[in-house]
Amino acid sequence: MAMDSTRWLFRLPSHVMIKNQNPTTHHVKIPLYVRLACDNSPDTMMAASPPYSPHDDRRRRALLSWRLDVTSSTAVILLLFCWLSDMNQQSKPKSAEDDDSLLLSKSFLENGFCLAPHLFDNTHFSCASFDFLCASVCILAIFVGNVIPDDKSTNNDDNGTKKQKKKSMILPGSAIYFLAHSYGHYTFGSVNSGNGNETIKTNTMKDTIILAFILSIGPLEAASTLIKSNKLSPPNAYIMAAAMLSTLVGIYHTFLQSNPSYALLYINISIILSMSLPKLLFVGCTSQQDVILRSNEVILPKLMSGLFVMAVIVCEPFFCDVFFARIGGHFLFDFSLALDVVMAVVMEGSKRGGGVDNDDVVEVEEMKKVKAS
Repeated sequence: MAMDSTRWLFRLPSHVMIKNQNPTTHHVKIPLYVRLACDNSPDTMMAASPPYSPHDDRRRRALLSWRLDVTSSTAVILLLFCWLSDMNQQSKPKSAEDDDSLLLSKSFLENGFCLAPHLFDNTHFSCASFDFLCASVCILAIFVGNVIPDDKSTNNDDNGTKKQKKKSMILPGSAIYFLAHSYGHYTFGSVNSGNGNETIKTNTMKDTIILAFILSIGPLEAASTLIKSNKLSPPNAYIMAAAMLSTLVGIYHTFLQSNPSYALLYINISIILSMSLPKLLFVGCTSQQDVILRSNEVILPKLMSGLFVMAVIVCEPFFCDVFFARIGGHFLFDFSLALDVVMAVVMEGSKRGGGVDNDDVVEVEEMKKVKAS
């Protein structure tokens, strides 16, 4: 009986004041760890847990987004340092020990890609075919979306009239990217077997335009970040994006045009840094506006696909000769990009379709309050 009364006592919330039977009153505040140690029943756990708050969840997601940006930027800067170190090493007179001192895989540095000759007769042609298939699917999805009416493509404004929602640019942008990527692989694969020692010159206007299409992903994402965070107006943000793109293309033609096999690594490093650094510099994870902006980007399927892309980008140059070529090589990179596009489309559809629309309304209202204050 005494044990039961003690267990009942420890179930009380920590802020409850308890009186004993003596004439003198003593106020006792029972620590949380004492209550949990004495009773782990569900009602005790629920009583001990703080109430759920969607704002706390937003802050946790915003902090996770910020940490991912720090991680990706750090990993890519490390990759850039190793690449520049190996390029400097290769420019010196070679010796027998030079290959052992390289930080990146030797075959990756020679070819610019992690090729898989034991899996594909021509790795570049296989990647080109896959990218062309992905572009075709994106174009078909755009066509179907334009032909078949969608009741959720409109919403009502303050006056009750229907207003057309802004169309997503995920599928058109992905189609252009996959077509450009497919052409790049086809060009490299046409030189020889597509499984090593490619030597190709990319000094034509067509190649420059295709390179600019691919590199534009990073500056455009940076412009979008600056617009959403109210750091720049849309015209100024896109002028900044054009300047960034011109700089990236100029750097490639100045320093890397003589060795186009470095194009892939340069493109990956440029895009990731262009996307993550502006967010790190201008979007934090503590203010209300920054929390709202970051938290909406953290959705589990898209988060996992983005991590998969980042893991492939890091593993391809570092571990090509160790294991990566045996499990697919650069084809895994193209596959990860396709998976990431699928997750982005699914996330966009969920926002337009149902459960997330209410959150978008709340977000707009919260952003208005932040701007007003």
